[in-house]
Amino acid sequence: MDYNAFMTAHRRLTILQLLNAASAYTLHELDLKNVLAAHGQVASTDQLRSDLQWLHEQGLVLAKQPDGVWFATLTARGGDVQQGLSTVPGVARPEPI
Repeated sequence: MDYNAFMTAHRRLTILQLLNAASAYTLHELDLKNVLAAHGQVASTDQLRSDLQWLHEQGLVLAKQPDGVWFATLTARGGDVQQGLSTVPGVARPEPI
């Protein structure tokens, strides 16, 4: 796996974990972007939106764009992936605790 694919997979896992910890399992894209940066995973708006769209296509999040503003909500499948109960190629597996 090359470095960009590695970073993308870990960023996607972090997005799922952040949504799992959020109220109502939902976050605004700016909140996601800021918290990702605080976790050392700086992402451009295009990268974040691409990840959200990809995660939506995999059924891991519901990505909505009312008036051009993105919101993401964790699905049950996404919750399983962020816990390590299921795997999806393109999303890193969480480290054991």
